[in-house]
Amino acid sequence: MSAVPEGAGPDVSKADLVHRRLKEEIELGELAPGTPLSELSLVERTGASRTPVREALRRLAAEGLVELVPRQGARVSRVSLQSVRDLFDFRALLEPAAIRQATEAAATDPQLRRSFTAMRAEFARVVRRAPSQARSRAFYELADRFDWAIIGATRNEHLRRTIAELRPHTARLRNLSHVDPQRVEVSVAEHLRMCDALLAGDADEAASAIAAHLAQSVRTIFADLTRGAGEDLDVLG
Repeated sequence: MSAVPEGAGPDVSKADLVHRRLKEEIELGELAPGTPLSELSLVERTGASRTPVREALRRLAAEGLVELVPRQGARVSRVSLQSVRDLFDFRALLEPAAIRQATEAAATDPQLRRSFTAMRAEFARVVRRAPSQARSRAFYELADRFDWAIIGATRNEHLRRTIAELRPHTARLRNLSHVDPQRVEVSVAEHLRMCDALLAGDADEAASAIAAHLAQSVRTIFADLTRGAGEDLDVLG
């Protein structure tokens, strides 16, 4: 992590910047589960003082990404199979409702409909590409944009905010688990189904499609993490 840049803007505190960078490293898997987060080392790495570092760690702990252990200090939160199940059970309660609202919004908002139509075309182009790491990266970037578009089109403020707060945990699991090339094939098809239902104005089908996508995703993540347990016991700690 580079030092906190000077002149980052009057509205962005050093605690904000430290929080943002640590959160990104945790999401990307650069800071593995169980990694100690020494205040002194973070002060050296970021150039921030101990006060904003402590504030950033408290915020990350409130978000469930960091554990504050008495007499031991902070560490990156561990991931258990139960935590994965809990996350996806919660998403399965929220996201079908969100895509229903997005479907209704797209039916009356031409600009939103154009946005989802363009993403549907991009998913179709991904299908035609030969399997590769670049193709997988392009798909996951597109899928992330699709998810944020659904969140943005959700009219219920509390639902929108709650789903957004779960995104770092979802991104982290994607990077912790071993990416299965076959999962990309299936997931593209699942996203095309979601897009088609949304653009057709079929809220029931859209909700069913996203529920099926979440169920398959958690099965894949369980399989990947279980296979990797011998390599990284922290993942299942």
